[in-house]
Amino acid sequence: MRGVSFLAWMSVAVCLAAAPALAAERTIVINEVELNPNGFDRDAEWVELLNVGTAPIDLAGWTLSFDYPIDGEASIVAESRTLQPGQRFVFVYAGLRLRNDDGIILRLRDAAGAVADETSPFRDIHDDGKTWQRIPDGGDPALPIWLLRDGTKNAANK
Repeated sequence: MRGVSFLAWMSVAVCLAAAPALAAERTIVINEVELNPNGFDRDAEWVELLNVGTAPIDLAGWTLSFDYPIDGEASIVAESRTLQPGQRFVFVYAGLRLRNDDGIILRLRDAAGAVADETSPFRDIHDDGKTWQRIPDGGDPALPIWLLRDGTKNAANK
């Protein structure tokens, strides 16, 4: 591929090959992930959620997985929080830091515990402010593509 480094091409290929199975109706998706922010990671790593559905969704009871220092899930909100169609919500892994050098897969579970979305395996070993982003913004359910780009926290992916 002319003008594209082999590493960038492999990142896209790996993300396409490892794409999760799609749910019948997409509502809330993981849209952007910051695994390795500039500086110290604890309390600075975040996940942007996006309501791609047509109805408001209450995030109460929803969780996001993590795998460091142990495997687990974190509650997204402490109390009721409604996410309107097209609205974003940035969740910060408070008191945690995520594994940067392994192929971490993040899973979003709804209040009933069903997997609503999951990422491809991500790796980010550079403190450079780049984030894994769905392209196009919100993703295409037929062809999920994730790229490592300059962060667009709480804004449309470019």
